[in-house]
Amino acid sequence: AGTAPTAGPGAAPRPAGVPTAGPGAAPASAGQAPVAGPGARPGPPVVGAPSAAPAASAPAPGADQLPVLRQLAATLKGQNHFQRLGLTEQTEGGAVKVAYFRLAKLYHPDTLPQGAPPELEKLQAEVFAYIGDAYRTLTDDKSRAAYIEELKSGGGEGVDIHAILEAEELFQKSCILVKARKYPEAVKMLSDAIALNAEEPEFFAWRGYARFLASPDKKAAQPEAFREIQAAIKRNERCAPAHYFLGVIAKLSGDVTGALKHFKRTVELQPDHIDAMREIRMAAQKK
Repeated sequence: AGTAPTAGPGAAPRPAGVPTAGPGAAPASAGQAPVAGPGARPGPPVVGAPSAAPAASAPAPGADQLPVLRQLAATLKGQNHFQRLGLTEQTEGGAVKVAYFRLAKLYHPDTLPQGAPPELEKLQAEVFAYIGDAYRTLTDDKSRAAYIEELKSGGGEGVDIHAILEAEELFQKSCILVKARKYPEAVKMLSDAIALNAEEPEFFAWRGYARFLASPDKKAAQPEAFREIQAAIKRNERCAPAHYFLGVIAKLSGDVTGALKHFKRTVELQPDHIDAMREIRMAAQKK
């Protein structure tokens, strides 16, 4: 009693714990597949639950925008600055700003969905570079007038568009680095952008600001930062970021009156500049 039944003659040894269906063996318990005795025909294979079909991989976020951006980048490449912003040569500076911000909401690199394909990132950076270059050229009265004269004389030849686009891409990345407080990396990237395109005053303004913030001795760094940012303003007085940077440096240097003057000028040039507006409100609350 208690001894497991033996297999029939010539049967292979049974693994321990598995009952054999030889003569007189007890029927298999419910849910347990019986083991065939000697000479029995093999039973049909046990069919388990059907395995789920592999799910089709979903397209990367934003992949549906690729055809549109490819076409847009190709179109912008053949347009002048006015055409890129949807403007005419008779357009005033205020309309340039409105057109730029409208397009920036659509094509700024920050609007890319997380996990976007690399080609989409590259195309959007290229499109925004065209838009940003057009904005900086046309928003300043002097540079806009010079550009119109250049168009009339059939100018534009000899311009390295690839260098300009690469510089713009480096500039956008450096702005992100400044906001992330990675100042030394931002300074290097801005210097690279300036080496590719030294005609953009805003590049110099951001580099002066990043150099000031990167320095452990703010008092010693202040004069050089001021000189670089002021030089940017001299080339484009309407460069709102440059005025804001001067305000921040003045505030950190203890010049409250000078800081407020620069913050107010920033808002005059860019009414939706949130940081400058906040500084003005804070100064008013302290009075």
